[in-house]
Order: sequence, then structure tokens, then C-alpha cells
Amino acid sequence: MRKAAYIISIISTVLAGVVLIPLLWCIPMTLATKKAMDDNQEHITLGICHIFFMPLGLISGILLLIPEK
Repeated sequence: MRKAAYIISIISTVLAGVVLIPLLWCIPMTLATKKAMDDNQEHITLGICHIFFMPLGLISGILLLIPEK
């Protein structure tokens, strides 16, 4: 699930690339999602930030909120 969230984050970062201001928060959240793929911790704050600030954040945020277990 987190790999799918990472792929959607990349797509949404590319789509937000036409406007430079959203890239200020899209790029760090995409990198944080990449780091989150390898650990087994919950990332509730990252999922909520995805929902609020990313263009396709509803999908990737929900995928981040779903537990991996």
C-alpha cells in the first residue's frame, strides 16, 4: 500500500510542478513517503498532510493511513 502511495505522490508532485509554490510541500512529503515504505511505523500525520496538501492526496493519504499489518 505504501508503494502505491509513493507512486501516487510522485504523480501528484509532477502535476503540481506547473505551479512552483505547491512544490515546496509536495517534494518533502514525497520524500517522507519514500522513507515510510521501509519502516513498520504508523504515519498518521503524513497521511493527513497528504490529504490536505497534495493534489491526489485523498488517495495517497488513505493508503498511508491503512495499517500494513
